[in-house]
Amino acid sequence: MYPKDLNDIKDADTRRRIVIERRIVTALIDHALAEGYELSVDDGEEQHPWTTDRAVVIDNIMETDEDRLYLRKDGHTAWVLLVYGNDGWDVICDYNTSLEALLEPINKLAESLEDAS
Repeated sequence: MYPKDLNDIKDADTRRRIVIERRIVTALIDHALAEGYELSVDDGEEQHPWTTDRAVVIDNIMETDEDRLYLRKDGHTAWVLLVYGNDGWDVICDYNTSLEALLEPINKLAESLEDAS
């Protein structure tokens, strides 16, 4: 489980990585919701109900070492695999190719954060 409060993380490198992961994951959630997707988080233990409520998604994500974020729109479902604990900028590990256009700005953000590290 990842601490919700960054003050609970004593190691500066770990705190920095989690800040980067949160920034990318939050950008992904916000962008997907803005584009009209419903979201569901599968944390490996349970798949949470479909929602367009940002607070619910944020509350359910980053609770385990990896999540599969499902996105649904117009009868089409796709997923993004999020793996935590590496370098931070590489939190998006895999995804359906049908999401390439949606993920383009998020991938650019991740690349900029990689370049900054």
